[in-house]
Amino acid sequence: MGEMHAARAFCSAALALYCATPAEAQHDTLPPVTVTVTRTDLPLARLPFAVAVVNKRDLAARPTWGLDEALAAVPGVYAANRYNFSLDQRLSIRGFGARSAFAVRGIKILLDGIPQTLPDGQGQLTHVELGAADRIEVLRGSASALYGNASGGVISIWTDDRPVARPTGEVRVVAGTFDRGLDRTWTKWQGTGRFRVGRGGATLNLSRLSYEGERDHSAADFRALSGRLVLPVGAVWSLTALADIGDQPRADNPGALNLTELGRNRDTVPPVNLATRAGKDVLQGQGGVTLRGTLASGDEATVTVFGLARDLENPQTFAYIRLNRTAYGSRAVFTRRGGRVTAGLDVQRQRDDRTNFGNSGGSPDTVRSLDQLEHVTEVGPFVQAMFDVAPRSTVTAGLRYDRVSFGVSDRLVGDSTTDVKYRDDSGDRVMAAFSGSLGATLRASDAVTMYASAGSSFETPTTTELANRPDTAGGFNRDLAPQRAWTYEVGARGAGWEVALYQADVRGALVSFEIPASPGRRFFRNAGSARYRGVELSAGTSIVRGLDGRVTWTYSDFRYRRYAFTAGGTTHVLDGRRLPGIPQQALRLALRARPAALRGVWGEIETQYTSRYAVDDTLSRQTSPWWVTNLRVGREGGRVAPFVAFQNVFNRKYVASVVVNAAAGRYYEPAPGRNMYLGVTATYSGK
Repeated sequence: MGEMHAARAFCSAALALYCATPAEAQHDTLPPVTVTVTRTDLPLARLPFAVAVVNKRDLAARPTWGLDEALAAVPGVYAANRYNFSLDQRLSIRGFGARSAFAVRGIKILLDGIPQTLPDGQGQLTHVELGAADRIEVLRGSASALYGNASGGVISIWTDDRPVARPTGEVRVVAGTFDRGLDRTWTKWQGTGRFRVGRGGATLNLSRLSYEGERDHSAADFRALSGRLVLPVGAVWSLTALADIGDQPRADNPGALNLTELGRNRDTVPPVNLATRAGKDVLQGQGGVTLRGTLASGDEATVTVFGLARDLENPQTFAYIRLNRTAYGSRAVFTRRGGRVTAGLDVQRQRDDRTNFGNSGGSPDTVRSLDQLEHVTEVGPFVQAMFDVAPRSTVTAGLRYDRVSFGVSDRLVGDSTTDVKYRDDSGDRVMAAFSGSLGATLRASDAVTMYASAGSSFETPTTTELANRPDTAGGFNRDLAPQRAWTYEVGARGAGWEVALYQADVRGALVSFEIPASPGRRFFRNAGSARYRGVELSAGTSIVRGLDGRVTWTYSDFRYRRYAFTAGGTTHVLDGRRLPGIPQQALRLALRARPAALRGVWGEIETQYTSRYAVDDTLSRQTSPWWVTNLRVGREGGRVAPFVAFQNVFNRKYVASVVVNAAAGRYYEPAPGRNMYLGVTATYSGK
């Protein structure tokens, strides 16, 4: 019944938006949007991929906690906010990444062209400050032919590093509360300064979030510092240097709830999370340098080197994890004039020093259950070519080879501090694949572009997924294989709208699960095969002068085709079952008013719907469908821009995210009830 209401709402909204569109607007030409997510600057009208661009203005009056705020209006993207800063949000594109228990899987994350996704496929967002983003480009669909170990797509975040003629600055302060008594509050401030340096420029950004969530044991403290420097080097080359530091000394983990706990008190926390002080303390720093040049022939060359270091103290309910990580790499890209041919080489290396101890009241005890050194090396040459086969038709083809080698050295062998004798679980694994893509665009008119494409993808298990073995042994899980997929897509886009239909055939899908003997710890296995099918639509228009509307709708039909496994003496055959963790329908409607008579005052109302979805592979347990409405009001156009927002206006009690296949029935991660925040942005421009 909920899905029928959603379909009716979508049809009504889409019809209303279309009918309200002035006749001349329906024949507008496509805007000259250029994107870089395809590893070279290309007009959006020539790309045979589904690509969306989110601009800084789209983030106005947002808390800027996480990417769910930026990606809410992008079809095909499901960003589930756990309201748990120790685990990151559960991001998925067309179903890829939905299995993530923490961090980001199956999606390539880039920040100013530098990968935030490690060579093993794990992405971290610890030091990414959303408030500093100038634009975000999202490529939906197979991207392995360009980026290697990434299945669902790419999220490329860019900050504004354009040189300025005089110093400018911006300060943003936001404060909010989850209750009337102001017992559960949060604050965030952010400052940005931009300066001229010689013939180039520099940007400095500093922010801090102090968060006490609606649930018990959900507090977080996050500080971020970033700098950008852009300098011309001679007449041809330019140099961009960046540095980012993210410090998160506290991020409590309130855990997920079972159905009884959810009904009794949504703000409660499982006792084991309190007893073990589950959470994390993490410090991460990253730096990179990019040299970019446009040669006299019009060809372009780019070389980037980068590195990061991460120190993690992670008390979990099942262990105390200590991880010291370093990673570094380089990227070289050469593009022929006009983007006709792009070729390059990616090299990345990762080193994880991992130790698991027993958790004694939130502190490590003296017993080590795991002590190993892990290495991952990825090498990926690629080439992409574009051909105009007719004045309005373009064909694009790409090919990439990836070789990802994993190595582990087990350090518990021969340990003289314990009487327990451990076997040597050291070893190596190599995972390699070719990935290809082929697509074509037809510019049917100046207002409409149609496209079709096919591409393969390749996704390895991460080091954490390989190291978490159900038999509790060390080393890497030898039975866990890469996930592979072929995606087929057709779509069209015009001024203010886009539609896409796709099918992905997935082999060896990486599926997460828990076991009763170790609740809270995620293990992984490969499913036989699955099929993902979906429809994505986004449309916006000016209804009347000063009133804009936008609708985004996603339909997802994700099912196992062949999947059977045996657990606890029972064989489960899941052929034809829906994959858990992703709603079949997601709908967003938004209206934004900016009456000319009110001189910069604006208001926005946004409502989102999500249909019910399964939370377990083998059990018929589902979330309830939900609607939630948000209201934002502010003023812009001056040096001081105040705003106020009311989230979940009708105080809906809903589940924002789930832990798929959780043990002990603890699937549910509840969202806050009605809450509000207010803030102000002040800008400065020097002389």
